[in-house]
Amino acid sequence: MSIRVTVIAALLALGSAAQAHDFSPDIAKYQQVAATRKLDSKEAIQARLALERAQGQMDQADIKMLLRIRSLTNSGLRELGEQPAFLSSEYKRLEAALANPKTNDPAKVAKAREIFAQLNHEKPVYEALETEAVENMKQALKLIEAAPSK
Repeated sequence: MSIRVTVIAALLALGSAAQAHDFSPDIAKYQQVAATRKLDSKEAIQARLALERAQGQMDQADIKMLLRIRSLTNSGLRELGEQPAFLSSEYKRLEAALANPKTNDPAKVAKAREIFAQLNHEKPVYEALETEAVENMKQALKLIEAAPSK
């Protein structure tokens, strides 16, 4: 099992509420349509390129960005004397912990605020990557459907 598959499986096992878009139905539809098309046509090549981009972006969002966001959130929670949480509640818990920290250490509170600021920068990037990946998958489906039949 590859590291990527292991990481994705671990994230799914954690029951994370930040569910990535599931491309399984889209990929199945793409493959079904592609089986009836000339795969060396310009449209089919562009469709495959869009498909690869969508999958790569989703991998980027799921693995790198999601893990970075989880790491930042949990670091901020630890700085404030809180236990790490699942992604679905981490952001809100960190925000609440900043409003009412359990620690009186100003350095730890400052560090947690710095982490929260970075999180606010990273989270929209993750969401944008996911949105762009979904759009690329839609484009891949449109392109493969426009490719000439065999």
